[in-house]
Order: sequence, then structure tokens, then C-alpha cells
Amino acid sequence: MILYADDTNVLVIDRNEEALHTKLSLVMKQLQIWFLKNDLIINTTKTVAMSFHLCRSKPPFIPRILLRKKEIDYVPEVKFSGRCITENFSWQAHICSLCHRLSKSFFIIKFVKIILNSHVLWNIYFTYFHSPLRYGIILWGGTK
Repeated sequence: MILYADDTNVLVIDRNEEALHTKLSLVMKQLQIWFLKNDLIINTTKTVAMSFHLCRSKPPFIPRILLRKKEIDYVPEVKFSGRCITENFSWQAHICSLCHRLSKSFFIIKFVKIILNSHVLWNIYFTYFHSPLRYGIILWGGTK
């Protein structure tokens, strides 16, 4: 379980499909009880599931997940802690998102460079370009 601000993420793993389904049901019941005891509300419209897989030869197992009697939708991609994570561990979505963000930052720097001194430009560069580029690089920077 990973808790950050108002986000809760749960990773449930098992090689056996039946055991995975059993674990998921148990975890979802425990989560609902914990949220209820702590007077917290789960936004079921923002709750999604993802089935990670590397094998392309067979479709991934997609167990049915219920939360407060509502079936949770599966998504192929989700934003997690500032990174785009995909079900097949491809970094393409993250790279596209990062390129878009860096492109906007580059435009800002290019636009304001004629009116600001180099010290302020360096601060803008490190805040809006360098920082997003390096964020999470330990996770995705070494991949092909």
C-alpha cells in the first residue's frame, strides 16, 4: 500500500488467478473498513485498476473488483506520482507527457530571455525544465 496526500494505491500480486481474485476481494473489504473507521470517503468515480503484464501472447487476467458494490474500471495508463505508468511498463506515455511539459517550459524561457537577467533565467530553467526532466529519472532513466 502506498499513501500520498489524498491518494491510496494498492498492489496485489499472485501468479494464480483464483488466489489473486481472493486476495483482491479481501484487500478491498479491508480498505472499505479502514476508510469507514477513519471517516474517509472513497471517490469511486476516480478509483481505477490496472493489470500489469509483460506477456503479449495471451491477454492479461482481469479480475472483477468491487468497491461499495460498484465495479472498478480497468485502465491501460494512469498518472502515479508525476509519472505516466502503463500496464505493459512502457515509458512512451511518460516521455510524451514530459516532452509536452518541457516544450512549454522552453517556450517560456525563450520568450522571457530578452527581458530577464541570466540569474533569473537560470532559476526559471532549473524550476520549469531541469527539475521535471530529472524527477523520477532513477526509475525510468535507465530503461531503453
